[in-house]
Amino acid sequence: MSGYLRALVIALAVPVLNHLFMGLAGFLQLRSWSGTWGEAIRAGAQAPLNYALVQAASVGVIFIVAFPHRRRDGGLLESVHVRPLVGGIVALCFVAGAFMQLPLAEVGNLVQEVWPVSFDELARRHRLINPKTWWGGVSALLALVLVAPVTEELLFRGWLLQDLKEQYGETRALIWSSALFGLAHLEAAAVLYAALGGLVLGAVVLRTKSTLASIAMHAGVNAVALLLPATLIRIEGFNTLSQEVEHISWWLLLVAMAGAAGALRIVWRSTEVEA
Repeated sequence: MSGYLRALVIALAVPVLNHLFMGLAGFLQLRSWSGTWGEAIRAGAQAPLNYALVQAASVGVIFIVAFPHRRRDGGLLESVHVRPLVGGIVALCFVAGAFMQLPLAEVGNLVQEVWPVSFDELARRHRLINPKTWWGGVSALLALVLVAPVTEELLFRGWLLQDLKEQYGETRALIWSSALFGLAHLEAAAVLYAALGGLVLGAVVLRTKSTLASIAMHAGVNAVALLLPATLIRIEGFNTLSQEVEHISWWLLLVAMAGAAGALRIVWRSTEVEA
């Protein structure tokens, strides 16, 4: 099996396993096996903690089954390029990721103009990042800011990007691993903004030589959705819920892109010697 095809199979295993484990979680939550699989998925998706458990289980299974034995000898963290960074680079990556959230969210808005998402699905996502209880908030934080960044970055940037780089070089590895990161998200809007985000995350890992940088950046992207609810500051097209597609104001997008570019510029300059 070629490196491209192997990486494709591994990447697509993520949504397949997520679907399987979420369904099982839903049946356990319903305490009955008499319902349909769709009903079980919807029931499981009501609990934010299930997202963390499902994601961790899916990526864990993939690592156990398919991670190359030749990469295991140096220890788990080193095998997926989790290496310490100095000079506040991790914090800068988190800040860059936080600024990136708005431009990526607007990409999703633009895609929805062509491939709209149902209002029910939008409402479900809105509830996920706007929990009504403290436990819901902790669960969402655990799922979106800890488990998702760690598992996805270890898989796509710590494993697939590095393996593809060894076989095809940095440029092809970056493009293919980013495309796979997008495909793993399945839905049209998510595919595009995940792929674009993956390009930046992959470039940061290649520059810093550490997936710790992309984990921090990914966490920054996801954290903003929880840290900026509409009750704190209303941003149309980002944290509002509407039947119509809304768009983020152009001046906010410019500020966000400038902030991300500034933080990344410092990261690039700080890692010039190591690169």
